[in-house]
Amino acid sequence: MLNSVTLAAVSLLALAAPPPTPAIPPVPVGARFAAIPPIPPIPPIPPIPRMPVMAAMLPDVIPDSLDWQVGPTERDEAPGTVQFQLGYHSPGHSSMYGETLALTGLDGLSPALLAAPGQPVNFVLHRDAGDFRCNGVAGQGKGVGTCVFAANPGFAAALAKRGVVGAPQPNQQFQLALIDVGFVYLDELKRQGYATPSFDDMLLAGTHGAGLRHLKAMDAAGYRFGTVANLVRARDHGVSAHYVGALRDAGYAKLSVDDLVRLRDHGVSATYIAQLRDGGYAHLGIEDLVRLRDHGVGSGFIAELHAMGYDGLPAADLARMRDHGISAGFIRTANEGGRRLSPDDLIRMRDIGDRR
Repeated sequence: MLNSVTLAAVSLLALAAPPPTPAIPPVPVGARFAAIPPIPPIPPIPPIPRMPVMAAMLPDVIPDSLDWQVGPTERDEAPGTVQFQLGYHSPGHSSMYGETLALTGLDGLSPALLAAPGQPVNFVLHRDAGDFRCNGVAGQGKGVGTCVFAANPGFAAALAKRGVVGAPQPNQQFQLALIDVGFVYLDELKRQGYATPSFDDMLLAGTHGAGLRHLKAMDAAGYRFGTVANLVRARDHGVSAHYVGALRDAGYAKLSVDDLVRLRDHGVSATYIAQLRDGGYAHLGIEDLVRLRDHGVGSGFIAELHAMGYDGLPAADLARMRDHGISAGFIRTANEGGRRLSPDDLIRMRDIGDRR
């Protein structure tokens, strides 16, 4: 039997209970598309920040000592080459710079010494900006030790003689020696018709990975950018010799630095261009390539349109259809009864609903 307290509690719970949720009325058949909000446009892919190759390595003072390591290269490297690394330590930071170079570039470290069981070695790595004088132990194809830097006292004058504006600070001269940007780099720029760089340009090129190897690779791929600033800009945005070579093979050669950077920033690759071409969209302009890529128009969407008879639509229509959330399933439903609605009609129906 319920007592009065229990009955009171039950009454209070009944009063506190929320009213029943009213039934949701069915969506009218004619408004079946209006319930789905349009998909907003996909924003352009922002440029990927490119960390300078060695920007963090520029010291305030020349290190008293550097560490070196030498070892075998990858299998596809030229015979007689080694992997050589130089680095130094500072409070809270360590830096290491590596490159593949000919063993003959390490003056005093012969193949016989490097291959011996193990013994003390001394050698010099000559650079235009100065020498790295090294000692340590090497054997069985590997070696470790320490180096000191000796600046070339005539380096600044030699740069000025070649028309380079600006004189390096001691730590900057050390940096150019470490990344090996010197007279050979200037000569190659001149051979390719580049404007004579300032000293700051030289330092920027070296620290952003646009040194001699990159300069020659871009030339081999058919690109000379005219100024070191343009060369560095393209490099910072990920425009490599491989990338421009792939674009060239896809039919896009001799593009401006602005076009190359724009395509790279928006993720337009040679593979994407090939997919569009296979879908019937060949020889598109730069703006159309970027527009389609930004708005998510891929080979799958184009193939679905083709299967429903929508061939040869302008690139702008493809982008608008994707922006408004038009899918293959939507088109099939909208065209029930044998109709073939235009892109404008499909977009209107998608945005405001079918009012038939």
